[in-house]
Amino acid sequence: MLRALVSCTCLSLSLVACSQGSEPTEIVPTMTHTFEALPIDVGEEITDVCQSWTLDNDEPIYVSKVRQRNDGAWHHSNWYFVPEDVYPGPDGTWDCSERGFDDVPAALSGGVFFAQSTQTLGELQAFQDGAALEIPPRHKIVGGVHLVNISAAPLETSLSFDIETVPEDEVEIRLRPISFTNTALDIEPQAESRFQMTCDLGEQFERFLGTPPDYNIYYVLAHYHEWGNYFRLSFVDEDDTERTIFELANSVGEPLGKTMVPPISSEGAPKLRVECGYINNTDRRIVYGLGGQEMCVFLAYTDADLIIGATSGTNAPKGQDPQGIFRNETSCGIVLAVPAP
Repeated sequence: MLRALVSCTCLSLSLVACSQGSEPTEIVPTMTHTFEALPIDVGEEITDVCQSWTLDNDEPIYVSKVRQRNDGAWHHSNWYFVPEDVYPGPDGTWDCSERGFDDVPAALSGGVFFAQSTQTLGELQAFQDGAALEIPPRHKIVGGVHLVNISAAPLETSLSFDIETVPEDEVEIRLRPISFTNTALDIEPQAESRFQMTCDLGEQFERFLGTPPDYNIYYVLAHYHEWGNYFRLSFVDEDDTERTIFELANSVGEPLGKTMVPPISSEGAPKLRVECGYINNTDRRIVYGLGGQEMCVFLAYTDADLIIGATSGTNAPKGQDPQGIFRNETSCGIVLAVPAP
């Protein structure tokens, strides 16, 4: 699903979304947790490290808001709720590969709890009144973390969650994650480029639910690295009519998520399209990955009774448009879906 790296520059935020109303901004925590602090030296990068917190919950937990705070150097982290017998071993900090942790299986075995925007010190993931994530009994929170210390001194840095939960009788909508990842990036040097990937979800909805894709999007989070300067998520109808759900133009360092107020309806559109843009000011081609590379990922929460993940196929360069932007069409590769529990 989401992972990231690179020292990044913070620019001003520009957001466009097809919604009206006010996003939730306040949180009344009913649960809090601070993970073990991690030491990181000047210039050091930490990858393949996981942290976990067993909830010891005998009843479902309904999460309406999550606020993340950290002490710096947290380049990115992705957090999931999974059954407590998955990735067995003591809580705390552990080697991801030793327990076989991977983002996609983690998301499909439970759900996405929270995804951190690149290099943010704090942010709020909030849902509309009546909407919540349902964490089933006997689950734990597991995160894959990625740290980079670009400060002038060593750090002992930890991440904390403030969580607002609500009673079951206040929950009208149970949210499920959907995420696309374009790994076919091949970004031109000394130029601006955009990559577009469209996936048809109609087959998954017909197969598992027996209905066309009729659902609403409640929250969207974009993800890219230092060279990212544009993101757009859209519904696409059968006739290729495109309706923008969420659009932004900025660099990393600020929260890249938005609550859709009100939620945005698919209106039966079978396809979703994600587009990411970059300004590559280096003399080398930049591809997908960590360590000075790029990403194009989104996470959204919907009221569909499916958990969905999609990856890219092959990329087809389309040349420069009249504005000098290199355009790319990436085919949709594998689409994975499981019915929500």
